[in-house]
Amino acid sequence: MADRELEAGCPCTREAQTESGGRRSLLAASLALAVAPLVPGGAAAADNPRRIKPQTGDGLAYMTGDKQGQQIAPTDLRIGAPPVLAYPMDMSNRTVRDGARTNLLVLVKLLPDDLPAALKADSADGVVAFSAICTHYGCPITEIHPSGGALVCNCHGSTFDVRKSGEVVAGPATRRLTHLPLKQADGALLVAGNFSGPLGPPQQ
Repeated sequence: MADRELEAGCPCTREAQTESGGRRSLLAASLALAVAPLVPGGAAAADNPRRIKPQTGDGLAYMTGDKQGQQIAPTDLRIGAPPVLAYPMDMSNRTVRDGARTNLLVLVKLLPDDLPAALKADSADGVVAFSAICTHYGCPITEIHPSGGALVCNCHGSTFDVRKSGEVVAGPATRRLTHLPLKQADGALLVAGNFSGPLGPPQQ
């Protein structure tokens, strides 16, 4: 039943997003991001540490909520729980790289054996990080499908199967989500490499 629902998409996810005040706050914050420029331009991007792309060894920080800006630990994520929106964070000075929308990540945890081999190698005990920018229109991805194995864009319902490395299983998006390799070290989640592919919608 869950697989059939996944292929068809699930209209109930919008209701689930608004079940609590915390989820409403997350939705409001993420929708505000949807109208921001997708890519910051000019030399300022390279000069501003908040706009630099994720660096190997960066930690991960909460994007919003009571723990906004605080580091995320592997134990903070649970299998089947709503995804967590995060930004990379320079561990040397605790600078959160929240100055570029393309740095926004969505974290979800699955059983390691439910992940394909390549994604399992880039996960931290089942925790995986994908770009949170939908490849359809650039909206932030904020929801998890009731099956627990897919991420859903709140704007237009595009659904991406984590168990298939972010493959699109319900449109209108046509390109898979890109993931960011992670590792664990000293009880922390750390960036372990570069994004696996292009970010956001295909350029026109």
